[in-house]
Amino acid sequence: MSTIKQLPKSVANQIAAGEVIQRPSSIVKELIENSIDAKARNIKVIIQDAGKQSITVVDDGVGMSQEDSRKCFMRHSTSKLNKAEDLFKIKTMGFRGEALASVAAVAEIILRTKTNKEKIGHELKLKDSNLVEQNQINTQVGTTIIAKNLFFSIPARRNFLKSNNVELRHIIDEFIRCALSHCEINFTLTNEKSEIYNLKSSNLTKRILSIFKKSYEKQLISCDEKFGAISVSGFIGKPENSKKTRGEQFIFVNNRFIKNSYLNHAIIKSYEGLIEEKKYPFYILFIKINTDLVDVNIHPTKTEVKFEDEKLIYSLVNSSVKKSLEKFNVSPSINFDADINFAEKVVTQYDKIGKINNDVLSHSNKKRNWEEIFENVKIENSARELFENQNLTENENKPVQFLDTFIFKQLGNKLLIFNHNNCQQRILYEKYEKNSLNSYANTQQNLFPQYVEFSSSDFEIIKEILDEIRSIGFSIEIFGKNSIVINGIPTGLDDINEKEIIESFIEEIKKNNVDLKSEKKDIILKSFSKKARITNSKNLSLEEMNSIIDRLFACKNTKYSPDGKQNYIELGIEKVEKLF
Repeated sequence: MSTIKQLPKSVANQIAAGEVIQRPSSIVKELIENSIDAKARNIKVIIQDAGKQSITVVDDGVGMSQEDSRKCFMRHSTSKLNKAEDLFKIKTMGFRGEALASVAAVAEIILRTKTNKEKIGHELKLKDSNLVEQNQINTQVGTTIIAKNLFFSIPARRNFLKSNNVELRHIIDEFIRCALSHCEINFTLTNEKSEIYNLKSSNLTKRILSIFKKSYEKQLISCDEKFGAISVSGFIGKPENSKKTRGEQFIFVNNRFIKNSYLNHAIIKSYEGLIEEKKYPFYILFIKINTDLVDVNIHPTKTEVKFEDEKLIYSLVNSSVKKSLEKFNVSPSINFDADINFAEKVVTQYDKIGKINNDVLSHSNKKRNWEEIFENVKIENSARELFENQNLTENENKPVQFLDTFIFKQLGNKLLIFNHNNCQQRILYEKYEKNSLNSYANTQQNLFPQYVEFSSSDFEIIKEILDEIRSIGFSIEIFGKNSIVINGIPTGLDDINEKEIIESFIEEIKKNNVDLKSEKKDIILKSFSKKARITNSKNLSLEEMNSIIDRLFACKNTKYSPDGKQNYIELGIEKVEKLF
């Protein structure tokens, strides 16, 4: 008896659809790309319930005849290919004939369409990929597709969808990619009757400023290089504007957005020495290449490509970005705050006692990482044990600052080495966590309100985390479209950059992509404690050092920062002697 069975058509359709339609944003992408292929000049996207309830895409393209409107939902039905050889000459966004069939397999569909040669339009209604109703209607030239009740036939898959805010962010991401690659088209995105984007036909520069922020104009560096039949053009960002999270990196091949870690590496490599590790620059690059030199038929989502000579493309992208950086005289900046006389001071100090040796200079120049020296040293006693039964002299109890970062303090025959940045993070984290839990976060009013503008996608995140930000003491109100006004900050903080802190919240939420409210709050508290610490105090006073130590040992978790880094280490006399 055979154990192999042919799957029913409905099951096979759902399996195939799973490769193409993973979430509401997948439908938005596929429908917009169909509108682009239909030569639309205006494309409207309307979202309800983050796409779970309905997704509507309206275009003024060429439309479809009655016969084509029926065929378009059949699997592997397409107007863009005739034979296998055409796969290597693809210039359209779609070509596989799977998008509409996949959408129809997971959602209820309403299609309205009309060509400029017809006097009357057509309306089709489908459910479970089956035609249930067909009518003639009056409608404008073009096509309107409404996808309702996403995954109604697959409840299990619907349960895997994230919160509305997360799903909306994915939709915005896909919308932005399409809008950036086709600046000549007018795009509109509306969510729950609220217009998020209204992008007019323009050039790439204006489109970038419309999607992101006007301030981006100051960081854009043009990139335009040609290498025979291949060209690389677009914009890259200045190194100083790099961020800790990805999300503003775009590579297009023949106007098709692609995900390619190899080419991303080529760009990051160009910034070597210009940006900090684990930071990512802004870039929007368009690669134009002959269609027979690139294969786009790699994956149903059409976001992966294979080049005939991948190493060549890598070198060309890397070279073009480097040239642009050099052209605009972008180079590593000199740190004028650095103490170039550090080594000299060490020598002078040792001169007085007549104990100069070559190691002093080499050690000072290298600025050895003291955390590495002591990383294997085990903390043997608890904080409580350290401070009990200690007969300390007044001299022994005075802490000493070292290399702007560390505080040395002698306790009897033991030495404690604190990383005061980590300590301050722990202190601030627990302080504002306690305030937020007990709902008594105090706010100090700003003398002048600060207005901050965001991109539409970032503004959606702000609205999502607004309550969490307010809970730690920020007084923030929505001010117009994509803007907020900061009226106050948490008490006890001076000389902080409110805008920078709020932006750090956004970046951390992007990086972690969380749903739960408790997790969002924890992420915000961690980011806030890191940004609000005393970073500018290179020389701490005796009172400040003692205060940091005392407040640290009043915390619930004294040993580790919110990021899990060690706050201090303890060295007994035996450990110190072993270092020499």
